[in-house]
Amino acid sequence: MENTATTPNINASNLWKNILFHPTATFKYIFENQPKKSVFIFFVFGGMASGVGRLLDRNSLDGSDDLPQLLIVLLISGALGWISYYLVAYFLSIAGDILKGKASVEDFRTVIAWALVPTIFSLAVVIPQYLIYGGGSNNSVWENGFSIDNTGLILLFLIAAILKIWMVFILVKGVVFIQKFSIGKALMNVVLPFVIVALFIFGLLAIIGALGGFN
Repeated sequence: MENTATTPNINASNLWKNILFHPTATFKYIFENQPKKSVFIFFVFGGMASGVGRLLDRNSLDGSDDLPQLLIVLLISGALGWISYYLVAYFLSIAGDILKGKASVEDFRTVIAWALVPTIFSLAVVIPQYLIYGGGSNNSVWENGFSIDNTGLILLFLIAAILKIWMVFILVKGVVFIQKFSIGKALMNVVLPFVIVALFIFGLLAIIGALGGFN
């Protein structure tokens, strides 16, 4: 996705566009000029997008006219988004230390914030999807399969999926930049925190089970 053959003209007015197509060069500009720019607000909007995404991923299909519920989810997920992404940055930093990286928590916050740009753009997709097709509509894509009748839903679903993949791509490129890692090691830096948390939860549940559960 990144053309390294040309050097883009990057400035403060076109960071949104260049982070999508020239993430490495854009991260270089951001860290040299304004590393804290937009971090908080990006975390808020990223939280909103994740909140609506969870509505679409629910098991049950709800009505498509529940605007009050959508507004509540946007408000709560936006308010909590910055907290969750701060925690993600902290865990990525710990994983980076394990892998002998040098980036700080603040560096990871900046990378995560700008990697969220595709996620923020997805608000233009997931909100219409919720209003038209309702909560849980992502599951109906898999249940009903691909057909002419749900072409619109499938299109929105695919666009959102592409934006999620794009977000991960930018995140990995950002970790490569701040940690001076290879792509493979940067992927390990991104995945390792989730593996550690999963193992911790599995171990905790195993201990609870060995002690006779919650009774």
